[in-house]
Amino acid sequence: MNYDQRRAELADFLKTRRLALQPEEVGLPSRTSRRTPGLRREDVADLAGISACWYARLEQARNIRVSSHVLNSLAEALRLNTEERNYLLALANEDSRSSVSVPADGVSPALQRILDSQHPHPAFALGPRFNILAWNQARTDVYGDLAKIPPEHRHMLWLFFGGYMRELIQNWEPSARSVLAEFRAATGLYVHEPWFTTLVRDLSQNSPEFLRWWQQHEIERHHVTAREVSHPSVGRMVLEENALIVDDCSDRRIILEIPQPGTGTENKLTALSCRSHQAQAPPWSVLRRPASREQRNNHY
Repeated sequence: MNYDQRRAELADFLKTRRLALQPEEVGLPSRTSRRTPGLRREDVADLAGISACWYARLEQARNIRVSSHVLNSLAEALRLNTEERNYLLALANEDSRSSVSVPADGVSPALQRILDSQHPHPAFALGPRFNILAWNQARTDVYGDLAKIPPEHRHMLWLFFGGYMRELIQNWEPSARSVLAEFRAATGLYVHEPWFTTLVRDLSQNSPEFLRWWQQHEIERHHVTAREVSHPSVGRMVLEENALIVDDCSDRRIILEIPQPGTGTENKLTALSCRSHQAQAPPWSVLRRPASREQRNNHY
């Protein structure tokens, strides 16, 4: 298996974290004559107790093996948090990741019933690649029908950076950056896979924001996120997103979107549900103009 992409990702990650730290943050004297921001490679090597030459090879994406002890020393030197440390270990530990497989897309009927039971609250199932596997009608009522989107674009990153979510979500930038950071934290073991490199390449070409933020290597695990939706029919809604892990060793998650209290969102979701039930169509479908009297007479 080719690990060149994983080594390149590891090198970029180390470099961004090194440049983000100031000498004073790690107990080193400040240097007013520095030509570049952040720490030098020699600084990180000294803090981690390794040779500067060996550390330089890591940032150059050289083919070298790294022990868990050294990785943890680097994590300490770079002041990585828990999510960032886990990401570093996932990138560097080739042996334990060589047999990783992604489960087939799709969900069981029981899981689909769980999603449907959340109505009128939006809910969907997310795969380990961050592709959307299944959803309920409430999710369609709020965001549109995913069945009309090509399967390869039913992906959280495509929806935020290459789809219509930007028009619907008022707090788009923090929401998009959070999803991107979550994706990166959860997929460190897949960075050498063709689907991963293709996704990053296509989104980098499609969205300048994606390209800029991707280069910053932000890492974040899921937390409760308040998403502000500007719906064309019922106006502003605020939904708090929560994730539940599916206990079947598949790395699938159920994403629940719960109305934020005091925002009137619950009533608006109920109204959308009633409209959807009556019309059997998304609420923002193009409405037909009322037939003229002449058209009605011709019809009858």
